[in-house]
Amino acid sequence: MSDRQKTLAAAFQLSGVGIHSGQETTLQCLPAPENSGIVFEKGKKQIPALIQNITDTKRGTSLGGILVVEHLLSAFFALGVDNVRIKVSGAEIPAMDGSSQPFVEAIQSAGIKEQSSPKTYIELSAPIRIEEKDAKLEALPYSGFMVDFMVNFSPVGTQKLVFDLQKGDYAGEIAPARTFGCSEEIEALKQQGLGRGASLENSLVLNQSGYINLPRFKDELVRHKILDLIGDLALLGRPLRAKIKAVKSGHKMNAELVRRILNNG
Repeated sequence: MSDRQKTLAAAFQLSGVGIHSGQETTLQCLPAPENSGIVFEKGKKQIPALIQNITDTKRGTSLGGILVVEHLLSAFFALGVDNVRIKVSGAEIPAMDGSSQPFVEAIQSAGIKEQSSPKTYIELSAPIRIEEKDAKLEALPYSGFMVDFMVNFSPVGTQKLVFDLQKGDYAGEIAPARTFGCSEEIEALKQQGLGRGASLENSLVLNQSGYINLPRFKDELVRHKILDLIGDLALLGRPLRAKIKAVKSGHKMNAELVRRILNNG
């Protein structure tokens, strides 16, 4: 595996409905110079994909007012893309099918180009642990990047998965896992201005009896939680070497872990 920085070999563009706004939105991803990082552009505003630019973690990670950036950032982090410009037209990143798979396919079709500067990894000198009620999140020193995640959602029960980025297949095992929610929450979310674009085409939906639509994996929920966590960790601004152990964590706790890693780095 090369330890040099990477960017896109060519630009690509994707359009679709935003899962919260319900409005059509477009993004254009372009190659970027080494050491420039991942930077969103909205109008004349530049928003680096860094933790200090988070504006909300409710039902997704918002960056500088752009909603649901985590699925796109997860794809870039997992595929090792360090530098890219992302022009956004609309309130959020298009939901596509609710997973990272369309972004992975677009990145792979555009191609990934190696640059001359080396990657600069963040490495941990000691464990970092966060606990809140029954949720836990821990980052441990490790030579690669691994996530060990456990969730429990009624009525489907406990799901647990360990994913090693170097040994596993992100494109096949994690990227296709869709965002999910409960049918009972839909009206309440819409009253809060959220979930207006959610549908059975871009979400895995549960009710009190189980899944309403067919899951792509028997443990699709925990796979999507790993996808989200990887996307949130991209806000470190540099690749990470660590083993992450997560129990029921979400975007807010993921963001706090990023802050603590940077403060201890």
